[in-house]
Formats: sequence, structure tokens, C-alpha cells
Amino acid sequence: MSSEKPDIHLYTTQTPNGIKISITLEELGIPYDWTKIDISKNTQKEQWFLDINPNGRIPALTDKLFESGAIMQYLVERYDSEHKISFAKGSREHIEMTNWLFFMNAGVGKSTAKSASSHHKQGRNC
Repeated sequence: MSSEKPDIHLYTTQTPNGIKISITLEELGIPYDWTKIDISKNTQKEQWFLDINPNGRIPALTDKLFESGAIMQYLVERYDSEHKISFAKGSREHIEMTNWLFFMNAGVGKSTAKSASSHHKQGRNC
């Protein structure tokens, strides 16, 4: 991990995209603060949050990163020099990891988000 103390603030909630950032931060031992965003009240659409993430979605970091895949890639490239949860850049394993990261965000994550949204609209908790 970089010797630089990060000043990271995570805005998130208990959704797959939100949780995977917390897991990445914890696995890398990166200290961070966090704020729970109440998506049932559309907190993510309030102006203060839109100033952080113009897409009005979670997760977001104070660095103005707001796509879960981009956030995980940033954290790994910046703080995982010992490759605790990643692989050497350019290696076959790194390329495969990147492939699965994109698949997760474009495929599985999208489907899960639609399902969670449907449950939310029906008044069910996920």
C-alpha cells in the first residue's frame, strides 16, 4: 500500500455496487470514512450529491469517482502495490481480472440493479 494516507470518503448503500467498494477498501486496509445514502428517499438526486456524482448514483468517492468498476480499479492501482487482491499490470491474470470486472459491471451488476430497483418500487427491502 502507498505510504500516503488517503483522504477517502465513500458515499454508498447496501447494494452490490455499493458493497463491493467497501470490500475493496477493507481488503486493502485503506482507511476511509463513509456516508450511507438513502436511495429510498432519493438522497442521491439531491444537489449536494450531484456535485459529487453528476449521474446521481452510488457509489461515489470524494475523488469524484462514481462508477464501481472505476473506483475498484483506482483503489487497486493506487494502493495494492503488494497485489493482495490484484495481479501485476500487463500479466495474463490482470487482463482476465479486468475482463471479469467489466463483465460484472456491464452484465451481472446491471441485472442485479434492475431487480433491486423493482423490489424497491414494490416496497420490499433487498
